[in-house]
Amino acid sequence: MSQTGSLTSWQIFFLMIQTQVGFGILRLPNILQNTSKGDGWLSVLVAGVFLQLFLLIIWLLLRRFPDLIYSEITTFLLGKHIGTLVNIITYVYFMVTASFVLLQFTSIIKEHLLVTTPYWVIGMLMMLTCTYLAIGDIRIIARFFGIISILFLILMGLSFFSFLLPVDLHHILPLGKSGVKDVIRGSKDCLLAILGFEVILFLYPLASKKGTKFLRTITWANVFVTGLTTYFVILCIMVFSEPSLRHIKYPVIYFLRPLHFQMVDRLDLLFVSIWIVPLAASIVIYLYLGSKSLSFFKGKSSKLVLMNSTLVFILFTIVKKDPESQQLYSSYVEYLSYTVVFAIPCMLLLFSYLLKKRGKEVSQ
Repeated sequence: MSQTGSLTSWQIFFLMIQTQVGFGILRLPNILQNTSKGDGWLSVLVAGVFLQLFLLIIWLLLRRFPDLIYSEITTFLLGKHIGTLVNIITYVYFMVTASFVLLQFTSIIKEHLLVTTPYWVIGMLMMLTCTYLAIGDIRIIARFFGIISILFLILMGLSFFSFLLPVDLHHILPLGKSGVKDVIRGSKDCLLAILGFEVILFLYPLASKKGTKFLRTITWANVFVTGLTTYFVILCIMVFSEPSLRHIKYPVIYFLRPLHFQMVDRLDLLFVSIWIVPLAASIVIYLYLGSKSLSFFKGKSSKLVLMNSTLVFILFTIVKKDPESQQLYSSYVEYLSYTVVFAIPCMLLLFSYLLKKRGKEVSQ
C-alpha cells in the first residue's frame, strides 16, 4: 500500500462516510416499517451506539498491530493457511457487496432515469468509471472522496424543500410507542444499511495520526453518518403516513416528487443524480479493498482491481433483476457481513489477547 502516514484524519473521515452512505439509506424508512415503524429514527440512534462499540473493538485490534494491514493481521494471528482462508472470505465479501451495490444502483437508475436502457449497459458504464478510480493510489481516492463530500450539503439543501409539503409531527409521536423490542429489532436493519465502516481495517497503517486521535476521527464519522441517516428517516416518517411508507420502495427519493417549481421540475430526479456519486464511491472502495485483502497476490494491484471489476460485473449479470432474486441476494450479503464485519474482527482481537501477540513482534 502507500507510505505510512500518508492519510490525514480528514481523508480517513471522508473515506469512511462515503463508503457508508450508499443505497441502504434510500430504502431504510420503508424497511423500518416492518419493525419499529414511527420509532424508526430511534432504531437508527441505537444502531449508531452499537456501531460505535464495534468501532472500538476494531480500533483495539488495529492498535495492537499499528504497522500491519488487516490481511497481514489475520495471517500473523491465525497462521498462513487459516489466515489466507479468512482473507479469501473477506475478499468474497467485498466482491459480493460491490456487485450488490451495483445491482441496486442499476435498479434505481433504470427505474427513475434511464427507463429503456438495458441493465447491463448501465452496469458496464458504472464499472468502467469505478475501475478507473480504484486503480489509483489510496491518497487519490481519498482526495476525490473529500471533494465529492460537498454533495452532502447539496443533498441536505434539496431535502429542505420537503418542508414546503404537509409534514405531520404526530407520525413520530408518541416516542417509544413501538416498544423497546421492536426498536432494537429495527436497529439490526439500520446496521446493515450503514455498512462500510470496515474500510478502516485497511487504513490504520496509513493514518498520519494513530491512537486515540484515529479513534476520535472514526467516531466523528460515525456521528455524521448516524445523524444523516436519522435526519432522512425522520423526514420520510413525517412526510409519509405509515401505510404509504410500506408501499414506497425508496422513500428518500419520493419525498421530493410532489414538488414543482416554474424553473425546476422533478427535484427527485436531481436528488437521484447527485446520490449516484456516493453509490459509485462505495463500489470504488470495495474494488480497492478487494485488491488489498489478498496478501498472497504478488502482482500489480492494478491487475487485481481489473480482475475484481470483471468478477463484480459477472456476478451482477448472473443475478436476476426481479425483486425476489434481489431479496435472496440481499440475504446472502447480510449473513456474510455478520461473519466478516462483526464476527471475525472480534475473534481476532480475542486471539491477540489470548496468544499475547502484538505487532511489535513482527520483524519489519
